[in-house]
Amino acid sequence: MNNFIKRFTLLCLSISSLSTLAQLDGSITYEKFQRLNDPAKKSEYDDWAQIEGNYESKMWNAKVYGEFAARAYVSKEAAFNFSAPEAYVEFKDDENRISVGRQLLRWNENEDYWLLNTLNPNQGFYLLSEKKEGLVGIQYDHKFNKNINFSVFFSYFFVPGLNPSLEVEDGNITSRSEWVRLPPKYTVLEGNLLPIYYNINMPNIYNDVVKNKSLGFRLSGSNEERNAEISAFFIYKPQNSLQMNAEARFDQDNDRVAVDASPLVNHHLFYGIQYKQQLGDVQMVASIDMNDPTATFGNDFKVVDFSREEDKTFESDYFVIEPNYEKESYASISFNVNQGYYMFSLNYINLLTNNQRGSDDFFSDTAKWASALGMRGRYYFTDFINVMGDLKYDFEREDIILKAEATYAFWAGSASVNLGAELIKSPKKNSYWSAYRANDTIYSSLRFAF
Repeated sequence: MNNFIKRFTLLCLSISSLSTLAQLDGSITYEKFQRLNDPAKKSEYDDWAQIEGNYESKMWNAKVYGEFAARAYVSKEAAFNFSAPEAYVEFKDDENRISVGRQLLRWNENEDYWLLNTLNPNQGFYLLSEKKEGLVGIQYDHKFNKNINFSVFFSYFFVPGLNPSLEVEDGNITSRSEWVRLPPKYTVLEGNLLPIYYNINMPNIYNDVVKNKSLGFRLSGSNEERNAEISAFFIYKPQNSLQMNAEARFDQDNDRVAVDASPLVNHHLFYGIQYKQQLGDVQMVASIDMNDPTATFGNDFKVVDFSREEDKTFESDYFVIEPNYEKESYASISFNVNQGYYMFSLNYINLLTNNQRGSDDFFSDTAKWASALGMRGRYYFTDFINVMGDLKYDFEREDIILKAEATYAFWAGSASVNLGAELIKSPKKNSYWSAYRANDTIYSSLRFAF
């Protein structure tokens, strides 16, 4: 162990020499999309250009890895989104691995397909993206033998999800994202239609946001003869997005409703178990997890003081402001097969807890799924032509989420043209997806790889 620590220290002091054996690759994409209907709340943007890439350098069994993405929305006034999914230094030997920086925790594999924002933050460039961003901290993995592995993650710093961003100007909230759910501009109070004026009380970025701790553990055991693995984890960390405490009042002088919102960091406890089994060509992943946003974990972790929120309640015909931090537990299972010329996955997720949050809750979104089945497949007709379809259906809420895409590659696969569609049907108001049901789009994109 001492030798391991010495070698890791030497690595950190010699990062500048790791430029040899480096590899940089990525892509440039331009996309144009067209709405199939006219949502009441939408951004001005209907096309964007994006550059993304990753950098990797190796030396002494060590790795420096970075990944980035920058998107520019094209309109009268250009707007930008930035993302760094991972950026870390890693060192490992036969028994130990340590990584420092922004990194993904692959502890709950089914969360990606179901677009959950619990363990790793969603990148948030667009609504149906499965792209994730990592957590900032130190991860240490130790292999006791070929079957038992132990991991610990610790951090003094928190970087919340930055996309989609919101902007406040003259009491109005806008976004550069084409799909983000914006709060209402008007409400009805005692039969009168009144405008809403928003005021954001920004926290101290370092003391109130960045300086927040995380601590997590994972233990896994595998059986090579049965091609099976079982693991359990728990992590106590800030929720990936800032929570919003708000007060609303009638501003009689200006004949409007004034909303004073205060973003804050709230810790949550996330824990679960996962079982993986290889069944011939099919990999099965089953898991049960619990997200508890009311948990506290010692005096060293700063958490929201719920007693201050009891009287902050406001209700109108358009929205409700009432603090509501609820536990949320899911059971999920997936079956995945990859045969080279085709890939297919069958997925199911079920909400185990009662969820009372509504789509008009100012503080937080309702649960994304109640009892849903998902099927996704991609078929390669040739090395240059393939099609993809992804269908999710919620039996309880009757939500239908459909994403389809056809790809034609040329220039030896270094360029491609994509045609696709994203369609959302959400008939019930209490569904998470009801806020986005008017955002059906078709799109085309041109992508160059380098």
